[in-house]
Amino acid sequence: MKHLLTLVFVMTLTACQFQDQPSLDYSNQDEAILVDSLNANFYQIYSADFNAAKEAMKSAIDISTINQWPDKKAESYKNMAVIEYLTGNYEQALSLALQARELYDSIQDWSGVAKTDNELGNFYRKTGRDDKALEMWNEAEKLSLKVNDLTTLGTAYGMKGTFYWLKEQYEISDEYYFKSYDIRVQEQDSVGLGYILVDLADIEQRKGNLNGAISYFEQSNSIREKIGDWQGVVDNNKMIGDMWMKEKNWKSAIVYYQKCAEQSQELGYPDLRRKSLDSLSSANGYLGQFKEALELKLLAIDLKDSLFSAEKTMRIAKLQTQYETAKKEQIIAEQQLTIQQNQLLLGGLGFGLLFLLISGYQLSQKQKLKHQKALETEKRMAKEAQIEASISSQEKERSRFAKDLHDGFGQLISILNLNLKSLEQGDKDKHEVFESSSKVLEEMYQELKGICFNLMPQTLILHGITSALNEFAARINTTDKLYVETDFFGLDERLTDVQEISLYRITQEWINNIIKYSDASKVTIQITKDQEELTLLIEDNGNGFNINSLTSGKGNGWKNMNSRANLINGELEVDSTPGIHGNTLIVNAVITQSVVKDYNTINN
Repeated sequence: MKHLLTLVFVMTLTACQFQDQPSLDYSNQDEAILVDSLNANFYQIYSADFNAAKEAMKSAIDISTINQWPDKKAESYKNMAVIEYLTGNYEQALSLALQARELYDSIQDWSGVAKTDNELGNFYRKTGRDDKALEMWNEAEKLSLKVNDLTTLGTAYGMKGTFYWLKEQYEISDEYYFKSYDIRVQEQDSVGLGYILVDLADIEQRKGNLNGAISYFEQSNSIREKIGDWQGVVDNNKMIGDMWMKEKNWKSAIVYYQKCAEQSQELGYPDLRRKSLDSLSSANGYLGQFKEALELKLLAIDLKDSLFSAEKTMRIAKLQTQYETAKKEQIIAEQQLTIQQNQLLLGGLGFGLLFLLISGYQLSQKQKLKHQKALETEKRMAKEAQIEASISSQEKERSRFAKDLHDGFGQLISILNLNLKSLEQGDKDKHEVFESSSKVLEEMYQELKGICFNLMPQTLILHGITSALNEFAARINTTDKLYVETDFFGLDERLTDVQEISLYRITQEWINNIIKYSDASKVTIQITKDQEELTLLIEDNGNGFNINSLTSGKGNGWKNMNSRANLINGELEVDSTPGIHGNTLIVNAVITQSVVKDYNTINN
């Protein structure tokens, strides 16, 4: 009810802004005014109530879609992306932002593209893709300068400042902050000033000038309270708490963290609440309040699991690849349509000649159709076999994942629960219980880290195939049962996402087979790349086997490896002889422009 009242109030108030404007070039002026009003006052709406803002943007998107207004729909998508981002729905946020950018690009609204690039930079930084984030902000800066959009330029400078601040490159970050501040003052941008004053507070804190930092925070809060930006006020309270935490003033830090935790819950801001709870736990721990610290830490871990799971990070990367692939397919389809139109024109001009050859042509077409149907049947059967193998593999992986969670986490949670209950007994030492519980939490973290590694190693996503395989080899070598050696040639630059994930999964499957069946003591993994070909070579000194038992078996391992190889235009070769030690797997992939295929299958 609260967010409905907020929405009605804002819509009534902002409608007055448009009543004296000249007639708009839209078929339904009332609806056009409503959509413009909601988008123009989006910041005020979401600052007061996230749910009201989400409802407002849903209405704006629906109206813009029905009336075919691409400019209004693009802005509504962009604003909805911001709401989804702030409430922790990162997949939906990325999808909406990409759709907004595509719409802005289609109508050549470069200012809109720049604003969306600023938001996309935030999404990519949140998921650890710093190179992509910086690319977006640089593009936003270039387009803002092109169309003289100072407000968006100031936002780009502020975000780049934060990017370099996180990397502790303060000389660069401070330069961008002051550039952003000058633009905000020049434009009299209250919203922008609310943000940049916080950055200036950080500069003063870094210099040791706490009074100066508090002064900037107070100025920012004053501006944000006047414009109703309660989300910004809550952010500031968290940062003030961080400042006192850094100064080891735990009690003052707890006051601001507690405010932030309560206010962020009221606003529906789960990510900020998680951070506040985590900081509250640390502050209570420093004060010796260990029971409170443990309870707060468990709440923070629960929120973190729901917001930043490994599976969600994988899906976000997958969504980005799907979007880029779909866009390339659209361009190819348009090119093919142009070719077909040209062919029809030429066919019309040569109709007389073709008429004389129609009988022979029809016969030829029948043969082609027959051959085409045979090929389609063969392809369909192969695809069905791949799908069946993928589904079976996925269900097997889900079962293993569920067992790992139940067996590992179930026991650790029981131990943690016993520790907490022991605090009710007066004779238990609180420090001892706190240390014991902290060890259990660390074991839970390591257990979760191991499960996440099996699902999708973060090293593969962030650093590429060479780092991921080196980490994979190191994990196996610690067992002292099998020694794995790696060699890489020509991999100075990263491969495509599809190439890296496919090669990693093939290697993972083959090494698992070696461990299970070959009784090998040493394995060599080698990847070589030149301008025309990418080659994976895996050799071991284990027992040889009959290759027919591998390719004709009922298991899905060989089918999965073939599916992975097909995604990168590659072929599998196996060299092994029964009774002779030594086996070899070779994957040769031809490098072409069309190497990136449907990403839907690579994470099955």
